[in-house]
Amino acid sequence: MPVLNLPALLIAAVLLAGAAWPGSPRAFQVVVLAAMLAALWEVGSRLARWLAPDLPWDSHAVAAFSLAVGIAVVPATWMGQIGWLRPAPFLIWTAIAFLMVPIPRRDVGAGLVPASAPTSRVIRADTALLIMAALAVFLVGLYDLWRLRWAPAGPHGFDDVSYHLSAVATWIRHGDVRMIRFSMGAPTTPFFPILGEMASWVLIAPFRNSDVAARWTQLFFAVFSFLAVASIARRLGLSRRNAAFAAICYAGIYHVFPVLSVSAGNDQSTSFFTLAGLDAGLALARRPRPGVAVVAGAALGLLLATKYIGVLFVPPVLAVIAAAVWIEWIERRRQEPAERPRARTLLGIALALALAMAISGGYTYLRNAVTTGNPLFPAPVKVFGVEIFPGWGGISSSDLSSAPEFQIDVWRFLTRRSKLFGSWFPFTLLPAALLAPLLALWRRRWPAALVFALSAVFFLEFLYVMADHRDIRYFLPAVALAAVAFAWLLEEIGPRAIPVRDVVLAWITLQAGRHIGQSAVVNLVGGLVVVAAGVWLERMWWRGREQAPALRSWIHRWGWVAAAGAVLIAAVPLGWAVSNYQVKKFSNPKMAGPLALERIVGPRGARVAYAGYNQPYFFFGRRFQNDLQIVPRNRMLDAQYYHWGMRMVDPYEAGTYRRWREVLAEKRIEYVVIVRGPWEEPEGRWVSRRTEGFALAWAGEGVEIWRVINAPPADPR
Repeated sequence: MPVLNLPALLIAAVLLAGAAWPGSPRAFQVVVLAAMLAALWEVGSRLARWLAPDLPWDSHAVAAFSLAVGIAVVPATWMGQIGWLRPAPFLIWTAIAFLMVPIPRRDVGAGLVPASAPTSRVIRADTALLIMAALAVFLVGLYDLWRLRWAPAGPHGFDDVSYHLSAVATWIRHGDVRMIRFSMGAPTTPFFPILGEMASWVLIAPFRNSDVAARWTQLFFAVFSFLAVASIARRLGLSRRNAAFAAICYAGIYHVFPVLSVSAGNDQSTSFFTLAGLDAGLALARRPRPGVAVVAGAALGLLLATKYIGVLFVPPVLAVIAAAVWIEWIERRRQEPAERPRARTLLGIALALALAMAISGGYTYLRNAVTTGNPLFPAPVKVFGVEIFPGWGGISSSDLSSAPEFQIDVWRFLTRRSKLFGSWFPFTLLPAALLAPLLALWRRRWPAALVFALSAVFFLEFLYVMADHRDIRYFLPAVALAAVAFAWLLEEIGPRAIPVRDVVLAWITLQAGRHIGQSAVVNLVGGLVVVAAGVWLERMWWRGREQAPALRSWIHRWGWVAAAGAVLIAAVPLGWAVSNYQVKKFSNPKMAGPLALERIVGPRGARVAYAGYNQPYFFFGRRFQNDLQIVPRNRMLDAQYYHWGMRMVDPYEAGTYRRWREVLAEKRIEYVVIVRGPWEEPEGRWVSRRTEGFALAWAGEGVEIWRVINAPPADPR
């Protein structure tokens, strides 16, 4: 039975109050966000403890985060399917899940083992360098977050303000998971998996009309990806020091953190679920049990629910898990015949893994199968050259091989793109990714060889199956596992490799300084602070390990009080920051068009038709107050959005002005936003030539806002 203690009741009360109080102050909304995250984390942690009670703390944290994401996004997706995708039902669901999932018995003896500080100066200096490098990477991320604190979503480009957040804004307007269809750009985005977008919606739910947290959705996945790297390293036998080193080598790549982390996309989440599934799979191989299979299946299912790339990544990860289980089974059969798992047990484990994958990742594929007849639509599915499921032509990598983004010079890409990989990659992670599998095979470290081989497999999939070869975001797990491979090689060398590790750590620390501040004085002061903090924290680290049992006991008893106090103290300034962000998010000169629309339509919002580009997100308004639509050019109104069971037709086929104008009237459109550019759509020509039907309200920065003359008033809200 669940335990209803005071902290649980307070968290549930905050969530229920957030559900019942839609116009609450921003400070209280910050408290609701904290309560929601705490409740989801606790539910994920409890489920992980029930399913896999003997996972070490790092693997437990990775599994808990996977399950916490699943317990949020999977029910939210089905809420959207039935039209209940609103903050109140979701917050109520979170409170119910938090109160109903029982608290498992905790093993108070698990965790850090008390240890005295080593007498070796080499080890102490090495620990201090690890802390300095980690601190430098943390400060780089903190500096970027501070620099972008008032910036709107998508500061580093990518597709944040295209199909990712535009879909979220559409859900907010309609309360369901209909997918926005663009009249320009890639027509394939409505069919993609939606976990990344749903995670952004979850972070909007406590605020209802602010994307202040959702613009950085991927930051959460990035942090737990670094922990997953360390956890995989530990499973392969690396020491905690080398596991931390692997995580730092990966996190220290500026393009990985913070560039791809300060995003509302799905790249870091794709990487995280790949690594989390692999980590749980290695735990499953060590001790096959249905509970661990559920954890692994949930992570891999969520990978499938995040991005179509998951369809490429899941099979090799499953192959590695299956091979690792088989190898472990053979070893146990030789050493302990009585304890080897039976075939029936392995079958049950396989079924548990498959069922968890289907539940956590099956929605998008089921929707596509029901609606289009092809779960992977629009990609045609072929087996041995025979088309099983038809799709659209011209979208495979072979069809797009002549496109500029497909062209790649592999050697130059891997060795000269320091902005993508970091300056140390060609001399450290890249050779390790090639050498580590071979050395592991030679030393008969079969699980390690299989894991390290995944780096090459993921990169080859990127090279030959994916159509865009401009960025590493499509194969981030390969880079992460290359970092593990490098740390593993150094561990195999032994103490003689400590100087090499320290040189790399020092180099990562120095390179991090390039991304903080704009002057040599700032960099010098920052470097001195990092060095001093590293030395001090190294001493505190060993002292903390000596006092670990007492510290864990204090946290277990009073940690919730301290956390609640910190949230309450920070709520007012953070609430002010949310309000200030709402004011400043359109202050950038590039936001002149959305700001002009904001001033024209006022706080009430308006019904707005959008045409000319595939980035409509900001024209939904800073509070999502505008009902923005990409209006069909013909009478196929039911095809304007992609949703379950719709009729598959193109609503943007060439039509006539009269039909388009009739649709505007039927949808009670009040304003038309036209984005001018090298690719013109007919709407821009239609409105500019018919001044009897449209009046130019504002123009600038390539954007035109036209008021529809004699437009019927919008329905009152």
